[in-house]
Amino acid sequence: MKKLPLLLSILSFACIAAGTKLFAADENLAGTAPEAAGTRSSMSRDEKMAWWRDAKFGMFIHYGLYSGLAGEWRGVPMGSEWIQRYAKVDTETYMSEALPLFKPKKNCVQSWAALAKKAGCRYAVLTTKHHEGFALFETEQEDGYFSAAQVGRDLVKEYVTAFRKEGIRIGFYHSLLDWHQKNYDWTINPDLAYPEGQATMLTQKFIPRNQEAYKRYLAAQVRELLSNYGQVDVIWWDYSQDRASGDLAWGASDLIKLCRELQPGIIMNNRLFSYSGLDSSAVIENFDTKYGDFVTPERHIPASGYPGTDWESCMTVGDKWGYNRYDKNIKSPETVIYKLQECVAKGGNLLLNINPRADGSVPAAVEKVFVKIGEWLDVNGNAIYGTQAFFGLTDAAGTPVWATRQKDGRVYAFLPEGASLENFALNYNGVPATFHLLAETVCPVLVVELPQ
Repeated sequence: MKKLPLLLSILSFACIAAGTKLFAADENLAGTAPEAAGTRSSMSRDEKMAWWRDAKFGMFIHYGLYSGLAGEWRGVPMGSEWIQRYAKVDTETYMSEALPLFKPKKNCVQSWAALAKKAGCRYAVLTTKHHEGFALFETEQEDGYFSAAQVGRDLVKEYVTAFRKEGIRIGFYHSLLDWHQKNYDWTINPDLAYPEGQATMLTQKFIPRNQEAYKRYLAAQVRELLSNYGQVDVIWWDYSQDRASGDLAWGASDLIKLCRELQPGIIMNNRLFSYSGLDSSAVIENFDTKYGDFVTPERHIPASGYPGTDWESCMTVGDKWGYNRYDKNIKSPETVIYKLQECVAKGGNLLLNINPRADGSVPAAVEKVFVKIGEWLDVNGNAIYGTQAFFGLTDAAGTPVWATRQKDGRVYAFLPEGASLENFALNYNGVPATFHLLAETVCPVLVVELPQ
């Protein structure tokens, strides 16, 4: 694909608002959905959520221009996917530094899909566009100026094709913030993250902000994503804060309606509306699903889960979401497996991140963690997939023990971290329960016989 000129060319917003179909869906992507469109449109919410509730484990993929900068701006370490904001530069400066480094290798996306399959991930979520605004998909907005067309690729198409081939459900992360788009009005909430240099450039060039026009741009890109890649199972919005939320900032009600019309079976998270996924003290009760289908605690697991609410904890293997050459604090496979056990035993899912380098290769230490999780799931998967949280088991000291129940009624308990099988005892509602080891592995799983 020929590289597009760097001169910005804005499409008519009247055309966007009219919802015109901007380019035809690829015939190889359409019609490959697990469920027929008619079936999906008649499904209840519980029916739409069923596969996700059973899946338990997904792969998050953070990839964009920031991947090439690798956590460093002109020799100074700073950030990862937020590096433009920390560097305080405008988009043209950012792009001139980052784009020459962004060189995805042929078949790199296929290697991600193979790793997800090996790891036992049942679904994946790719950053189709992060806050920097760089689209990994083919877009006609602004003539595709700020997109992977600059390197001759439609990485979203490659992702959908590769992951579908492995039988993995398709999720699209899509940033509500867009630091490059000149109509985007971050001043709706002055505390919202925004690169200082971009704000200065807009002011100096007397370029006005127009959030209503930005809403049309946002909707047009969502329309492209949900029209041109066949069945999409999840859309993962990010993020809202205070007044930068809902209809005021994003036209949330219209976006939700658009998604349901284009993809009747799609499910989505709650970040079209103000929500701090980083607040580990948050208590969520009676979550209203008009705001989304599931909530998304970030980098933590809620102490008691969120009973009655679908939730998914998103986590990194290291400390960073995007690739950062200085990120050496890698979690052990055992640490991540315990987190997966905890999520599932509390009624949630785990979405675990990979952060490919500029060439699309996954750091070896991150890849190793995913492979080891897959080996563990090959043996212990019955205690994870398709289960529900099970409560009432305690150890001899009365401390609750994480457990799940399979659809056939079988109960599995997870041996607490640091505990030894020798002299370990289980009680169910105060009555002794018998158990045996499912398999000789790390992070052992116990098959439990409940007292009659």
